This record gives sequence, structure tokens and C-alpha cells, in this order.
Amino acid sequence: MKRFSIVVIALALLAPIVPATAAPKAQNEWTTTHKIVYVGLTPKDQPNFWTENQVDTTTATSDGEMLSYAKETVRDAITFWKQNSRGKMKFTTSKFFIGKSGTAIERCNPSADIKAGMKVAGLKTVPIGTHIVVVNIYDSCGYAGLGSQEGNAINLRSFGTTTLVHELGHNFGYRHSSAMFCGKSDYSKFNGTNCSVEEYGDFRDLMGFDDWCPNTTLSATQRATIFHTPLAKSIKIGVDTTVDESRMTTDNIVFEFPYKGNWYFFEYYVPAKGRCMSVSNLFYKPQLQLRMIGPAWTTAQGNAVGPMLITRNGSDLPAGETVLDEDGEPIPPPFFGTTLTGFQAGEVFKLPGAPYTLTVKSTGETSAVFTITKS
Repeated sequence: MKRFSIVVIALALLAPIVPATAAPKAQNEWTTTHKIVYVGLTPKDQPNFWTENQVDTTTATSDGEMLSYAKETVRDAITFWKQNSRGKMKFTTSKFFIGKSGTAIERCNPSADIKAGMKVAGLKTVPIGTHIVVVNIYDSCGYAGLGSQEGNAINLRSFGTTTLVHELGHNFGYRHSSAMFCGKSDYSKFNGTNCSVEEYGDFRDLMGFDDWCPNTTLSATQRATIFHTPLAKSIKIGVDTTVDESRMTTDNIVFEFPYKGNWYFFEYYVPAKGRCMSVSNLFYKPQLQLRMIGPAWTTAQGNAVGPMLITRNGSDLPAGETVLDEDGEPIPPPFFGTTLTGFQAGEVFKLPGAPYTLTVKSTGETSAVFTITKS
């Protein structure tokens, strides 16, 4: 059951991944220069799909409307990944190929489409760093995009930048930005019976629920666990830790803490800044966010579950002092009925699956202070 009330235009674009086919090594190493080879397969009944201009243009162009749009999405996707790697990712010039009429076949066979795309592009193999993106707009399968985990192949039915960014993320090694909720907010009973995992549940970024916009980023935890930009810093037990707002210009944006195979990540987030989507029923204030990686029962929830954002239901938290309105009726506390994605100053929370306690000392406009102590 979804516990978020979120308006997301691109929800259907966030498709699951498929296993890599002959996945090459080093797809996510900084020494790799990446290249996108984009292949548009053409339906038999729409031979001019990629080449015709379907709208009036003031400037003559050699590309059809859909091919021009495809090139724009590739440019935007490259910009996104360069920004989220702090400029460390390198890309060479993309290549675009159009298959002849009849190459787009309604067969629900992604592997066959990849083989067809390779033939159109003149590739017998896909070199390390090359990502072949094959678009079959005619297929009736229920996915918008499929990416190979740490591989080199992507199938698309959607033309949106969102889909391409998301599936490239899988090729680079990213899994889905997930969320976890435990019944009655009781994280002391930390197991697959009491808790549930929403594979796409983290609203922060394009590996989860978010929609495309120029300043959308991945959560700092995602960037720290794959490309180490920034490099997650270790927490010292019993010592105050200051974490900055999750921007690309600071290194103090994510801290980590390991315990018996589980990893806990702490980052600061101000929901009001840099958003490009409509969000409702979320606690709309600066917050310290906690994510987890590791528990075996959580990965059984989905083969692409990534860092899990800890969420809580406000109505499960202890009730505060009753406040009455002008008619003498009680006003529900601000947490009631709200999905909480982070922690505020004054909150104390026992880490799931570990004998340690999180105490949030402050949540300011640009940074938070917290402490981890032995329970």
C-alpha cells in the first residue's frame, strides 16, 4: 500500500530493470568515457515516424520532429548525469540511427529489440562505456523503459527524459530509490512481517518517484554509494555531527554508520527548495533523513531495491498538547495523518536493527546537528 499522496506525472515511466546481457565491467568507473548510441526502430505502418515534421517550425531542420525530440532528451540526460557526478562523468558524441520501416515489431521481446538495434547501428558487440538505447514505440509490453543493471543496453517505449535518465542510472549501477514503513512506526520489530518496502518509494529523485526538471538531483545517499560524490563521511559515536543541506556545492551532506552488515545514511534536506512537482501530505520542512541498505529481508521485496528512506506515519507518534480552535474544537497536531520522511529537532529514534539511538539536536535553514549514541 502506498503511504504517500504525490502527484507525479512520470510515475509510469519508472520501469523495473532486466538482468544485464553480457554486462561489461567498469561501466561506473571514472576512467570510462560513456557514449550513447540511440536507435529508433520504425513501425511498418508509420514509415516516416522519425523523419517527418508534424508541427510547423520557423527554422528548417534536417531531423523530423520525433528525432529532434529524441536528441534533446539525450542531451538533457547527459547533463543530468554530469551534474550529479559533479562533472566527473565523461561523455563522447552520441550517435543516432533510424531503422527501416518494419524494424519495430510488436513482440514483447526486449532482447530481440536490442539485437535489432545493434544490427541497425552496425554493432556486433557493445563496447565498455557504450550504452545502446533502442526505442520501439510499436511494442505493447507494459514497460516504459528497461535498463540492464551495470550493463550497456536500454529498451525504451517512452520518449521522456525521465525514462532515459532513470534507465541509464541502472546501467551505471544504481538501484531504485526506495522507502520503508514499519507498522505503528515500531521499528524495533524490524522484519518482513511488521515492515514493508516500497521499491520506488523515495520521492527525492529519478531513481524513485520524482519527475524530470533541470535542477532535480539524486539523493546524496544514492550519489555517495555508487560514484562517491560526495564521499560519505563516518559518524563518531557520541559526538555531535553537523550535516549540510543536500546541495552539490558541499561535502558535508551525507554521513554513514555501519552495523553488522547494515548501513545507515544521514543527510539533510529542505523540501521547499529545488522542487519541480506537486507534493501533498508531506512534512514540508527542513529535515534530517535516514536511509538504510543491507537487511536481507528487504532485498527480497524487490530485485532492484536500493537505499530505503525511513518513513513514519504521523498519527502513530505520541500525541502532543491539545490545541483548540476558535470554536473550541481540538486542532489535530501537525504530524497527524502525515507521512513523515525525516526527523525534526528534538526527536529521538532508535535505529532499526541496531542498538543505537538517533537524537536530532537542531534542524536549521541550511544544516542540522545530530548525535548517535549506544542505546
